[in-house]
Amino acid sequence: MRQRWYPLLLVFLLLAGVIAAGAAAWQRYRVEAGFRTVEVAMPYEDLNTLARLSGRDTLEVMRLFRERGLTTVLFKEPTADELRRAGEIAVMTGQELQLMSPPWLGQLRRGGGIATQDTYLVTSREETFRHLLAQLRAKTSGAQGYRPAPGIYVVRTPADPGLLSQLGLGFPDGPLQDTARAGLLAMVQVRSWPGATARGIEQALAPLKEIPNLSVLAFNDDTLPGYPQKLRALAQVVDQLGVPVAQIEFFPQKGLEQLGLLLDKDVVRLHSIPPRDMGRYTPAEALERYRLAAAERNMRVLLVRPFPGAGARDVLQENLDYISSLKESLQQEGLVVGQASTLPALPVSRANLFVMGLGVIAGGLLLAGRLGLRRGEIWLLLLAVAAWAGLLAAAPSPARKLMALAAVIIFPSLAIITNVRARGAPALESAGMLLRTTLASLLGALFTVGLLTDAGFMLKLDQFSGVKLAHLAPLLLVAGVFFFLSGPAEPFGKRLERTLNQPVLVKWAALAALLLAVLAVYLVRTGNEGQMATSALELKFRGFLDAVLGVRPRTKEFLLGHPALMLLFYTGYRDNRFLPLLLLGAIGQVSLVNTFAHIHTPLLVSLMRLVNGLWLGILVGLAAILVVNLAQHWWRRFSPGDSQ
Repeated sequence: MRQRWYPLLLVFLLLAGVIAAGAAAWQRYRVEAGFRTVEVAMPYEDLNTLARLSGRDTLEVMRLFRERGLTTVLFKEPTADELRRAGEIAVMTGQELQLMSPPWLGQLRRGGGIATQDTYLVTSREETFRHLLAQLRAKTSGAQGYRPAPGIYVVRTPADPGLLSQLGLGFPDGPLQDTARAGLLAMVQVRSWPGATARGIEQALAPLKEIPNLSVLAFNDDTLPGYPQKLRALAQVVDQLGVPVAQIEFFPQKGLEQLGLLLDKDVVRLHSIPPRDMGRYTPAEALERYRLAAAERNMRVLLVRPFPGAGARDVLQENLDYISSLKESLQQEGLVVGQASTLPALPVSRANLFVMGLGVIAGGLLLAGRLGLRRGEIWLLLLAVAAWAGLLAAAPSPARKLMALAAVIIFPSLAIITNVRARGAPALESAGMLLRTTLASLLGALFTVGLLTDAGFMLKLDQFSGVKLAHLAPLLLVAGVFFFLSGPAEPFGKRLERTLNQPVLVKWAALAALLLAVLAVYLVRTGNEGQMATSALELKFRGFLDAVLGVRPRTKEFLLGHPALMLLFYTGYRDNRFLPLLLLGAIGQVSLVNTFAHIHTPLLVSLMRLVNGLWLGILVGLAAILVVNLAQHWWRRFSPGDSQ
């Protein structure tokens, strides 16, 4: 016999979990409210080009951009090829050097000899010579330096030109000093090199400590220096710099997430438009892209590249206006232009996490009860609690992600199974039922937010796992429940046998194929990374919604899921002919819950997306109900069976 206190216990655990998750969500909201400062950066090479085109000094141009809103200059670590093209050095093999026979060759030969297969870097600048020698000694073996004549400096290295074309050779002092004089911050982008050692990493990055106004450290390549064995050594050196590391959006770098965790999540997210894509954007479109990146994805460094100018317009003035417009756009979003904010720690105790997990477990058992699975439920509760406690103690991060996944599956399923009924409801009552169902589904969103409240998830150093499963499992569960449990009561085996023995009409087979196609597209377009191209028409529609509403709702919610669920509430789930409508309606509930699994999106933005999707979905749903009524009226009026 079922204990009377058991349902009350589940409700108590659920409420306790909701309170714990709500406290964590409030803590996250308060942190996000103070996380509002954005750096606007531009590469030094682009500033130098604009200065040359306008006939001005680079320092003057940097000051002009600072007045308009630029905060930071990006310096990419140059290679030997880039220094050669800039006129800083000459690069030649020993054999080429002997053929050229410069006046100081004899002195160089007496100083260290000439090896025909070695590479020689020649410069007239002592500062460049020091950088070259220090970096080559840190990143290769056998580099030697010579001063064969006054004003002539030579670095000899056994490294071949192919390797030198990939190695970073330090950062120039002069432009960095000019950046500080212009009142701007400096961001450096370090290149990786093969065979990095702990000592080599320390020597290569030591000059960064002397850079004035250094604000962010970025890495240039898809693998960090020293990955994977020397990441701890890299973290120790970076930690001494006292600046955050940049995580570049859409450019995964091996070792970056681990480095961020080793640095206690001292990371800022960076967004840029790659040079190859600049031609696809107008200045207005680029501004919108940067605005969305900062406002909706917590990007706190925006790397901006200038536009080439149009016609006879002053290219410098055009780009100064461009930066001014970007600053104004960010300020309209409540953001501040300055040195990038970093997220503080967001400590959530294991005790609170444990209580949140109890709430999810209670929700799962309430769902099981709705399905009539009550045998051994008390023992199942005890087993689930013990397993959750053990997993949380042994592996907190996987435990949090696993319980968050359970939450986004359980609560939308429970909400739909509880609220969908056979009898139809009036149109306005159907809208109220949609709101009630949404509130129940949002328990899954609240638990997800609470369980994953952590700077690591907000910075995408760690991510919610099982995205596609989170979208598919509730649909399968809801479809299975209504397909097999609707209609007259009969044993499951008999219902399955009767279903499998039924003939299939072509129209139902075609409908099933169409529904499967819709679900396939739905799944392909879910995930942490986009896997299906978005059409130009859809992009324009999204841009329109963003411009009108501020935060764009999910199309699959307000145009598909919410109207379908309202229509189902209106008609009632009379039999399995309404299964396609049920699945489409379930997509909306699953989507709105999974919106909150994007932890890198500010919580307020997700809430606004939810609200906009709901009110628009209700309007579309009411319109759909009106269309159905009109169609039924005209069908009855003009149906051949009604004619006399």
